[in-house]
Amino acid sequence: MNDKIMNSFEVYWQNVLERLPEITVGTTLLIVFILLAIFFRRLVVRRLKAKMTDVLLLNFIGRVVFLFFLVIGVVVFLNQVGLGQAASGLLAGAGVSALILGFAFKDIGENFLAGFFLAFSRPFSIGDIIEVDGLTGTVKAMSFRNSHIRTFDGRDIFIPNAMMIKNPLTNYTKDGLMRHDFELGIDYGEDVAHATEIIMQTLNKLDNIVQEGEDITPFVIISSFGSSTINLKVFFWINTYDFLGSVTVLKSTVMQTVINNLLKAKVSMPADITEFKLYDQQSTIPIDVTNK
Repeated sequence: MNDKIMNSFEVYWQNVLERLPEITVGTTLLIVFILLAIFFRRLVVRRLKAKMTDVLLLNFIGRVVFLFFLVIGVVVFLNQVGLGQAASGLLAGAGVSALILGFAFKDIGENFLAGFFLAFSRPFSIGDIIEVDGLTGTVKAMSFRNSHIRTFDGRDIFIPNAMMIKNPLTNYTKDGLMRHDFELGIDYGEDVAHATEIIMQTLNKLDNIVQEGEDITPFVIISSFGSSTINLKVFFWINTYDFLGSVTVLKSTVMQTVINNLLKAKVSMPADITEFKLYDQQSTIPIDVTNK
């Protein structure tokens, strides 16, 4: 038994020694093709980076170039060491293997395929504010498996790309424009037109608000009639491409400026009026106590 094992090792080692030059040449060619793959991937990405701003598509093209040279290198290596039939079988069985692995790793394959479609459909880019499946945040990075968004409260969420394809996706900054609004109430005795004019004058003086365009200029409407106030709703737009600060801070600044100008103009903005009725134990006549 031991003699058979030793003879097998001797035959194997003798075959290795006989094919050592072929193995050396094949390994050298494989290393050359790997270096070529790295070189051409960097070259293509660098050339396209000057013309494209889509990071995900650039990474996808770079990986395709790298895998193209790597596959050629592996096939050349197998042919060089005398495994040409194995190389043909490897290429022929790639489709079957991909099918089997697709069923075995359905979720992973689904996310990779979704990342492939996202690379070309491009519903969002890095820096856009999106909402998908109730999650809202700024896109920070994208890969073929998931997309990284950062919510406004500082959470980092990695959303599988398949979720991006299956669920409705809202892009709030596709064209760089984003509308904000807030509501305030004025007294029923105030002149609504006068209060609206003060608000519009205030908005027109703010530099960070988009002022041009028929559909994106600031405007004010009466939203509802409250128990003690006429509620006005103020709408304004900002350009997220030009504005580098916090959108939330900007909205707060706009609200504060509008309120201050209304108070300077002595426009009354009362709080809700609450009425309490206190009944005297000796009498059924209610006593009204009004709290503003």
